[in-house]
Amino acid sequence: MQAYAAKLIDLIESKAEKIARQWADDVIKNKRTPSFHSLSKEMVIEQGVDFYRLFRRMSLAENPYEEAKTFSWKYAENIYKKNIPLREAIYALILLRRNLWLYAEFQGTFVTVLEKTQAVESLNRTILLFDYVAYQVTEKYEELIHHDVDKRLSIVQTLAKKSCLGAEKNILKYWLMAGFILAGFILTFYYHSILQTEIVFTHLFYIPIVLASICWGRKGIWVAFIFGLILLCSHVIFLKGVPFSGDIIRAGMFVVVGGVVGWLMEDVKQVRELFSNFKA
Repeated sequence: MQAYAAKLIDLIESKAEKIARQWADDVIKNKRTPSFHSLSKEMVIEQGVDFYRLFRRMSLAENPYEEAKTFSWKYAENIYKKNIPLREAIYALILLRRNLWLYAEFQGTFVTVLEKTQAVESLNRTILLFDYVAYQVTEKYEELIHHDVDKRLSIVQTLAKKSCLGAEKNILKYWLMAGFILAGFILTFYYHSILQTEIVFTHLFYIPIVLASICWGRKGIWVAFIFGLILLCSHVIFLKGVPFSGDIIRAGMFVVVGGVVGWLMEDVKQVRELFSNFKA
């Protein structure tokens, strides 16, 4: 190890807490890192100490990129849990590097012209290490976002997969929906024609309507229209003396429920695609 590099590493390692405190003061007050302002100063200092004490291992490691993950992943997880935006987290890393070099300059670590010239190599090495950390933090942060979104959407995804019976073009789900529509037609005929009643059996229709909207998104509203049409036509034919308003409201609610669920599923699909591209 060259003397000037060893001098810098020794300084950072021995004064890790002091440099970290200066960094914490900086990041907690900086206008570009407002999310850090409400954090505990000791917690921020701890993150700085973790990095500065790891600096020797990263600098001397055969694979510094892998060694940097020891700090990067922990840092990314901490800032994500604290809901700190990624841009602020990256700028905090910039301040972390800046405070390192400001302290080294203030201490007169590189005094002679030769040392100042040779220090350029240390500077380049340090910049490289921080570049690794910045990239890894961004990568881990994105991974955490994607995992969180997947977790929150897992219930909807499971329901969609089970209700739609797998792939979008699976023929079985079309036959299943046709069976629901046929059952609805028979049920409506039975209550209107034979029992001559408007009894509220139509609540059962919401099951296929919701399933259709989950499977096909906005296109699923056509199933709601079909059930509404069956209900209204049957009323016209078999319940001529019964007020029409009740079934009109029910048919309207079919369309509303189908449309709302379909619209929500379309948004869920767009969010999934967005974060799939984001991950890629």
